Order: sequence, then C-alpha cells, then structure tokens
Amino acid sequence: MGARQAIVVDWGTTSFRAWLVDLDTAERLGEIPSGRGMKDVAAAEYPAYCHAMLSRWRERPDPPPVYMAGMVGAPTGWLFAPQPPLPVSAADLAAQVVAAPGLPDAWIIPGCRVDTADPDRVDVMRGEEVQIFGALALLDRRDGILCLPGTHSKWATVEDGRITDFHTFMTGEMYRAALDATILGQGVPASAPWDEAAFLKGLEAARQPGGLLNRLFTARGRRLYRDLGPEAVPSYLSGLLIGEEFRAAAEMAPSADPVPLIGAEPLRRPYEAAARAFGRAKQWVPAADATVRGCIDVIRQRP
Repeated sequence: MGARQAIVVDWGTTSFRAWLVDLDTAERLGEIPSGRGMKDVAAAEYPAYCHAMLSRWRERPDPPPVYMAGMVGAPTGWLFAPQPPLPVSAADLAAQVVAAPGLPDAWIIPGCRVDTADPDRVDVMRGEEVQIFGALALLDRRDGILCLPGTHSKWATVEDGRITDFHTFMTGEMYRAALDATILGQGVPASAPWDEAAFLKGLEAARQPGGLLNRLFTARGRRLYRDLGPEAVPSYLSGLLIGEEFRAAAEMAPSADPVPLIGAEPLRRPYEAAARAFGRAKQWVPAADATVRGCIDVIRQRP
C-alpha cells in the first residue's frame, strides 16, 4: 500500500460515515460523509452495501483493511461483537476486534461494558469508546472525566489511558419522547428555534428539589400560567434534561475539574451552556474527529 492506510467506518442505526486514513500521520485521505444507516439496509445486504460504499478505496491490488465502530457490532447489527468488561484500553479493544463475515479484512471494534458484582450496576457502550480514546489523543491526556452528549449521553472516567467507569443518561431519547409522545409536546411547533433564556430556566429547574418526573411537568404548568410560550417548551425541556444529566453525573463521579465535551455540532450550544452553568466548561471535541482518531489508535495496536 505504500503508506500504511486503513478505512474507518462509523456505522450506526441511522447513518454511515467512512474515512480513508494514513495510520502513520493520522491524516484523513478521503471521506464518505453520508450513507444509509443499518435500519435502512437489509441484514443480508450488509456486506454488499459496505463493499459498494467503500469500492473506490477497496478495489485495488492491495486494499486497505476496514475497521468499523458503532451499532454495527450490536446484536441487531452485522455481527454481535461482545463488549469486554472495564477497565479497557485501546490495546484491549484491538485484541478483541471481531471479523465481519462476508467482507475480507473487515473488523468490528467491540465497545465495552460496566459489569460489577453489584446487580444494579451494569452499563454498555458501543461506538463512544473509540471517541474517548480519540479525544484523549487529540487533547494529549490520559486521565479525567469526559462527557459524550447524544441520544444516550455517556460520562466516562479515564485513568492512565484506560476507561475505568462510565454512566449512561437517556437525555436525547427522553427529550424526543417527551415532545413527541406526551402532553408536554402538544401544540409545540415542530421546529422551534433555540431559546437560551428558556434553556437556562430549565437548567435552574433541574437544580430544584424533587424528582425528575415532578420537574418535567413544570413545563406544562409554566406554559399554561407562567413564563413559557409554546415555542419555548423544547428549549426548556432540553435545559431541564441536560441539567439533570449534569447534576446526576456530579453525584456519580464527583469532581470539580472541567469536563471535555465530545459530540456532534448541533449539541454544542446546549452542552457548552450547561457546562458553563455548572462550572464544568472545557474544550469541545467534534465527534467525527474523535471517532477517526480513536479508531486509528486502536488499529495501531493491532499486530
């Protein structure tokens, strides 16, 4: 191949992205920015679809290997890649990649899991683990707490370059469910603009006594009789849920240190606002940058 190259794929339920990378310099040599997610491809067609998407890079005498992260390794994905228990390093992931059937020299990175003697303490991660290692490399760090906003947000603890603990928060999914399937979303515009004042009210509400189930309904009462118009409800709920995430994360992993945020650009404004409000403001690392660099670090550990 000349320069050592590989193809990095982030294949999830709703999206497909791929990059051709130089393993020595970590440079991106090419990108396929969008493709069909796994839910839009028949399971029997996964190998053929992946080959077709990557053909520009694979149809050569010495094709680069493919390394895939994300839900592609879930039980509902291409092939189940069992998640190893914590603690986990990039080298541990490299040693446990799983061959993807039907596509030569293609591998699935397995994710990781929290699995302790406590029957109530179990958690799983798939895709975010490479983002964590990528962010550590980009930030030149080996320790700390990192936040990965998303449909299922993760707060991870890293010690000496290994993921040692993490907690998952269903923030994004609860936000969507509250607006789409409860009374809180009735009469709310489908594409309401960002309202920072309403978001900050939600953050403040998250700090108040009472449980989340009680505080969620304040969106209804404030809309009917106080200070929320219909178009402000989404931002208020976003602030309330993200605020609850920050509050609970501080209890589970106490620290006064700033927290790097690793996520997609649409989540940057609300999470940076929450981090400032909770005194945890730190760098923002784009999710795609973290994914690519994390996969490169895993691949570099392969024999």
